Amino acid sequence: MAYEFTENEFELEPEAASFRGGFPPRKNTGIGVLDPPVPPKRPPGPIPAARMPLALRIVTGLLLAGLAVVLFFLLFGR
Repeated sequence: MAYEFTENEFELEPEAASFRGGFPPRKNTGIGVLDPPVPPKRPPGPIPAARMPLALRIVTGLLLAGLAVVLFFLLFGR
């Protein structure tokens, strides 16, 4: 089967390399990524911890420990 060349109605026209007058495009070196020109802003501060009373901490710890024991017996009880 012979190949037939048919021209398209639309062909790309050659364009200038740069809009500044024929120079090749500038190489993007990524300056400022690893060495920023301006020092970064300081963070506003540490995130405040949620205040919990000591009794509530103890109850929560006992609840978690009890849950762990129940799960242990459910897994290995038989």
